[in-house]
Amino acid sequence: MRFEAYVALRYLRGKRKSRFVSLITLISVAGVSVGVMALIVVMSVMTGFDEELTASIMGNNAHVQVFDPFGNPLEDPEAAIAELKENFPEVLAASPIISIKAVLRRSQASAQDYEAGFVIGIDPERETEVTQLADNLTDKRGRQMGAGELPGKDEIVLGWVLANNIGVYIGDQVAVITPSDSPSPFGRISMQAKWLTVSGISQAQMQEFDSVYAYVTLETAERIRGQKGVDAIHCTLKNPIEADRVANDVEEKLGYAATTWYDSNTFFFEALKQEKVAMFIILMFIILVAAFNITSTLIMVVMEKKRDIGILRTLGVSGRAIIQLFMIEGLYIGMSGTLIGLICGMAFAFNLNPIAEGIAAMLGIDLFNSVIYHFDHIPVSIVPRDIIGITVAAVILTFISTLYPAWSASRLDPVDALRYE
Repeated sequence: MRFEAYVALRYLRGKRKSRFVSLITLISVAGVSVGVMALIVVMSVMTGFDEELTASIMGNNAHVQVFDPFGNPLEDPEAAIAELKENFPEVLAASPIISIKAVLRRSQASAQDYEAGFVIGIDPERETEVTQLADNLTDKRGRQMGAGELPGKDEIVLGWVLANNIGVYIGDQVAVITPSDSPSPFGRISMQAKWLTVSGISQAQMQEFDSVYAYVTLETAERIRGQKGVDAIHCTLKNPIEADRVANDVEEKLGYAATTWYDSNTFFFEALKQEKVAMFIILMFIILVAAFNITSTLIMVVMEKKRDIGILRTLGVSGRAIIQLFMIEGLYIGMSGTLIGLICGMAFAFNLNPIAEGIAAMLGIDLFNSVIYHFDHIPVSIVPRDIIGITVAAVILTFISTLYPAWSASRLDPVDALRYE
């Protein structure tokens, strides 16, 4: 062991008369540990939420949506699908859709029972390969509102919030109201209503989908709109991360317009990133406070060891070695706290759900309501990149906290230090 490291370790042990300094050292270690542990747990939960929400978004949105650049209907969707699969092996599955703006109401409805929404025409068999609509009708992943079956002839699936606002459930009749192409004799735009039976209630675990979207078959959508052709082709890819590249290639090679799952949720994902960065900065202040404790601890050690420093300097120890000695002592404190925080933080994160369930049982409250958060558990994802970033940040703050005490120790005059000894 190097001389500086050996002396720094001896100083950490302390003597009987310097137990107060040792207590402050333990508090500093605990402060760093708590800060690192809090960062790991919070970052892991936020990353878990990000991944779960991203999975929900990708599950309810096609990875790539292809449509006519001028907004015209695609009259031969089968040819378009075959063309996409032939030119892009990345496309695993594709399904045509029709999107209709409509007003929905139940029978004997009052003015409060009308709701605006989007009626999406789908091919039920193909759509299950592109989105998770079929899973939205079940109780998977903590869903409590999903029920029923995919739409058939003259049937409709409603988002559960939309169904609740209208006041209907499976088996009830719903009118899909759209403008009619032929005006009334009085010059007003007449309305046409298509009555459908509710076959299912969908819980997409996203407010945007649950409160706005309804699903019917392509044939039903064509009868509602009174026009042949589809609006777009939904595609799912082998690797969703390549969606931007595939969309650009589709536009360049085939002449279609294309959007990706990320394009339609850009602001949402940017908000998640900024929120995670802001939370990291806020929680770093815990480690910063612990770093100040390390600084004050080292200053007290320098004052207590003034005589020892004078003796070392008299024996020929350089000022640089004194600086290294106290920097190493500070790093011992900081790295010990970081290591303890890493172990405790990862253990806490891995067992967060059992811990939360135990606390909820003791307090008699639901700490994580699946109806509110859309998940049946607290999502946790421990990412090595986050762990490395937290560790590096903690060590850097610890290192900075040692600079002033180490510099002040090296500036001590050995004559002044030994004058009154």
